[in-house]
Amino acid sequence: MDQELNYSNWKKDHKSILESLPGKKIVMSYSGGKDSSIILDFILMAGKEFGFNFQTYAVLFPHHVFTDIDKNRLDSYWGERGVSIVWHEISETDQYLDDALKRELNPCSTCGQIKRNFFINYLKNSVTDWKPDVIIMSYSLWDIVSATIEHTLGTIYSIPGHSNLLRGKKPEERFIETSQRFYPLLKLQNGLTIFKPLIKYNDQDILNAVSKVQIPLVLTPCRYREFRPKRLFATYYEKLGLKFEYDKVFEFAKKALNLPDISYYEEIGIKEYLNKMI
Repeated sequence: MDQELNYSNWKKDHKSILESLPGKKIVMSYSGGKDSSIILDFILMAGKEFGFNFQTYAVLFPHHVFTDIDKNRLDSYWGERGVSIVWHEISETDQYLDDALKRELNPCSTCGQIKRNFFINYLKNSVTDWKPDVIIMSYSLWDIVSATIEHTLGTIYSIPGHSNLLRGKKPEERFIETSQRFYPLLKLQNGLTIFKPLIKYNDQDILNAVSKVQIPLVLTPCRYREFRPKRLFATYYEKLGLKFEYDKVFEFAKKALNLPDISYYEEIGIKEYLNKMI
């Protein structure tokens, strides 16, 4: 897919999904980064056009990233457009990430686990009277390319018995977790739908779209960003000027990496998905 990423083209690519959303209870996470920001922009316009509402939540972690100035600036921008972001404070402090470094753990993995735990508890407890029908995730094409590289290096090319844990999981378990990202839409056994509206787009396309619409982003860089696997891979792609094609990535993963069929995930219940796949 090498067309400009804008609302018109994106809507055309996802029309059948968008037409199914009216009447559904929809939730999406917001991080202040480029991926969730362009999704929020598109979903906001689609909601008005197709007639559906949605809820947006954000986790204020790491704390040093979300300054009051940034939070107020983002709140003001989206508030003027009719979006009420629900900001969540969490009890964990940034000291958890410093402690992870001292224990020779990846602080980005620790941060991700903290956010995942919050998200799972948020869905289980905070919305007992408003269980979502649809969860919108902000994975991009670069995310799934990185998943194939991670699996190749950590599993296929590694010395037998010497596979390092990835986010506390064996490489094979990690690939089962990340491989669900390859599917734009998953309908789980218990009825929950997982929608990934960006997985066919390169980061360059996403950045250009955000810049063109002039959407404000979080400005304070995370001091642990150099440990983020996604950032490390992205730096390589950026330096080489690489762009990828979703269909080719998908076919490679399906044939060479034994990507599980979509039916594998759609037979999973909500509880298992939240605990193992998020």
